[in-house]
Amino acid sequence: MKTTLPEVSGDVAFVTGAASGFGLALSKELVSRGASVIMTDINEDGCKKAAAEINEKAGKTAAIAVKVDTTHFEDQLSAYELGKETFGRVDYFFANAGITERQWLPLFDPTTSSSRPITKPNATTLDITLDGQLNTAALALQVFERQEPNPRTGFRGKLVITSSLTAIWPVKGLSLYCAAKAGVVNFMRATAAYYENKGITINLIAPGLTATPILPPNFAALFDDNFICPVELVVEQMISVLGSRKDNGRTICTMGKEAWDNVPHDPMFEKARVQYEKMEYEFGKGMGLWE
Repeated sequence: MKTTLPEVSGDVAFVTGAASGFGLALSKELVSRGASVIMTDINEDGCKKAAAEINEKAGKTAAIAVKVDTTHFEDQLSAYELGKETFGRVDYFFANAGITERQWLPLFDPTTSSSRPITKPNATTLDITLDGQLNTAALALQVFERQEPNPRTGFRGKLVITSSLTAIWPVKGLSLYCAAKAGVVNFMRATAAYYENKGITINLIAPGLTATPILPPNFAALFDDNFICPVELVVEQMISVLGSRKDNGRTICTMGKEAWDNVPHDPMFEKARVQYEKMEYEFGKGMGLWE
């Protein structure tokens, strides 16, 4: 699916996980289109090297690099403040940083379990791939609330979240990774609906298997070429919802060279819609979200 991309020249983006993979490719593409980028990553050296190369090619300071641990909200806030001081405002936030599955429980083995203590689960995957992205979202939404709409686009700001096709089609054994990726899908859908008509859009990209550094070495080579997604396609989808585009609440999936919108289809929801929307209204009223 070839997409005509919106104008982003003069705009500013905040990208997490920008030292490699989607974040790096996105940062390069945005700068090539005239945008400026606050590149953040826990890999400080890699991020600084990437920003320096981008700036050398651009012939100006179009990118700055900031060390950020996304699990620490204060790190992200400090990076934003530096970016605002450098570029004036931030139009786009990309909640992109994440890691793949870390073993959260000992492997299932009833023959040895009685000799092992019951241990606390390793929730590192959730900490980074879910909580870290929610930190980015929390920062973005509060920033957008405090700035006037961009006079060219008409929007206060746009948030784009990186999920995974495993959020839609879970993979056996990747328990916490799938949980994290599914978590941000439902976060996006619920939150985008609330911020609709507030000058803010929230969309999500759910890539299929893509040859990025998050994969083990040579892992992509095990699969057919038409199953592996090009990084360029994912970046194209990320940029497609920027600028003056009104897209909101989209879950854009990619696999191979195809991209499509995932839209939940559930006959039982239609049966329950009236009561469900009443429940939604009452919960929101109780939380003070509306009268």
